[in-house]
Amino acid sequence: TRTLQRLVNDLMELARLQNADFPMQKSMLSLAEPLTDAVRSASQMAQGKNIRIRTTLASEPIPFLGDYGRLRQMFLTVLDNAVKYSPEDTVVTVMLAPGEVSVRDQGPGIPPEELPMLFDRFRRARDAQPREGSGLGLAIARQIAQRHGMSISVESEPGQGSLFRFTWPISLQDGAPA
Repeated sequence: TRTLQRLVNDLMELARLQNADFPMQKSMLSLAEPLTDAVRSASQMAQGKNIRIRTTLASEPIPFLGDYGRLRQMFLTVLDNAVKYSPEDTVVTVMLAPGEVSVRDQGPGIPPEELPMLFDRFRRARDAQPREGSGLGLAIARQIAQRHGMSISVESEPGQGSLFRFTWPISLQDGAPA
């Protein structure tokens, strides 16, 4: 029942985000705040696998017009996957710079044929280990990114881990509407 409830909630969330009339609670914030909050939450799960999350933030605050809760959710989705797919005793690296947030893991990587569809609904990595999840997390993260004028991309090779990037025009940091 919980699995079905989570699936229904994720589908409703995705449908709301895809609706252009769905309001976002945007305000000026420092992008480091929702990112650091997401890292703190992901660190709880990482401890169980002895994974360290190494964070490097820009030296200056990066002002951004965004919905704090949605941005946190977007970052946490990618961080959660990075921890889930990384082996024990490894490091997940998070970097924040003007115009970009990146998350690098040391997981098994993603086969090239799966990369183009990775952000599609119900898409899950195909590996030998059964994983929890509905396959909607990255589709939701992409919608949140798009609603904030960001793009999300991934670089990955089997056996080499994955690098997820959120990028946006520097003009959004000045409070220009997304």
